[in-house]
Amino acid sequence: MLSRLIGYEMKAFGRILLPLYGVAIILSLLVGIELNAFSGSKMPENAFGMALILFLGLLIMAIFIVTVVLSVGRFYTNLLGREGYLMFSLPTGTGTLIWAKVISSIIWSFFSTAVAFIAVMIPVLAYPGTVDELADMGRNGGWSALMEAIAPYRSNIILAVLLVIAYLAYCIVKIYAAIAIGQLWSDHRIIGSALAYIAMDIVEAILLGATGIAVSQSDRWNDLSQVMAFTGAEVVAILMCLAGIAVCGFITWILLDRKLNLE
Repeated sequence: MLSRLIGYEMKAFGRILLPLYGVAIILSLLVGIELNAFSGSKMPENAFGMALILFLGLLIMAIFIVTVVLSVGRFYTNLLGREGYLMFSLPTGTGTLIWAKVISSIIWSFFSTAVAFIAVMIPVLAYPGTVDELADMGRNGGWSALMEAIAPYRSNIILAVLLVIAYLAYCIVKIYAAIAIGQLWSDHRIIGSALAYIAMDIVEAILLGATGIAVSQSDRWNDLSQVMAFTGAEVVAILMCLAGIAVCGFITWILLDRKLNLE
């Protein structure tokens, strides 16, 4: 059932985000063509080229905003609105409904990030001389030197990717928990959700401050090398995100499972 719910969410997101992705890539290609045709500067001097760059930047921002709005909006309308009567009648648990939202939101957040990266890189690579410079760098051993330089930090890079995923999941689940608390209010649910989110932010800041003080005063931490200390910080951050996911996920689950208040 989880896979079916994720597939349903993916289609719902895709109906809105995929057209935006397509427009972003097309605009990026047009900017690349404009830059390729203009060799005197990295910025086109004509109004059309400047407008393309402006629209591309605004569209990339819009993609991220729409992704967040869809993640939050679909959770609210699909589970706490009128659609909730249908969703909670499905032969599956409340946790499955919640995780379908979280997983789908994470996937589309990465898709949006990837599209934004591609949309930025196309004009960069299209600028005259960029590809040749990269090829010369490869022939001169620049890429090999770069790989050797980052080799000691491979584990840190992997942990950084895991941290991004964990933090993204935590942010989504924290928003869902705030919405779940806000739905307890008969009226002014949005205000209740906002206050709940602010309260969780305050608690999070206090816990992070206390953790930071405890770590900074630890003699063992100070004795670690720079790489080991950075690795330890990443591991601690991941564990804290997982703890936050567990707490916020439990709050969301218990409120939707036991204290559900549909519109």
